[in-house]
Parts: sequence; C-alpha cells; structure tokens
Amino acid sequence: MPSTPSPLWPGYEAAGEDQLLDLLNGKVDAALDDADASVDERATRDFAQAVASHEWLKREADDGSHHAEVFAYARRIKTDEVGSWRPR
Repeated sequence: MPSTPSPLWPGYEAAGEDQLLDLLNGKVDAALDDADASVDERATRDFAQAVASHEWLKREADDGSHHAEVFAYARRIKTDEVGSWRPR
C-alpha cells in the first residue's frame, strides 16, 4: 500500500473539505475576473493539478484522508478551460 504523501502546504491536511473547495473556488473566481491579475487560467489549472494529484495519492494510500469532492472539483478545473465555464 502506498504511503500518504506529505501535505501540499502547512495546514492543508487540517483544512476541511469545504475550506479546500472554497480555496479552489477563489482561484477560479480570480482567473475569471479580468480586473484581478493575481491569478490566471494557467496558474489556476496548475494549482488544481497539484491538488488533484495530491488527493489521488491520498486515495491510493487508502488511509481515509482523501477528500473526494476536492479531488473531483480540482480535476474539473484542470481539464476544462477556466473562463469559458464555471465548474461546480
């Protein structure tokens, strides 16, 4: 059985699924906001890729720490064009 991966950042594992979904949603909101140059579509998809990969590894470790909704939402963000849709 694979081991659980290290957290993506300090506090990641302590965050609840709703907090992580809110974080992903904030990245999408920023990417869709033309007035907010802090996050663009590519950065949002790359961030979502990291989250999806991390959650996939946790699922494979089968230790009960996997966030299924976070994984699914991050996968939708990373595979679709942010700006032409609104995931959820």
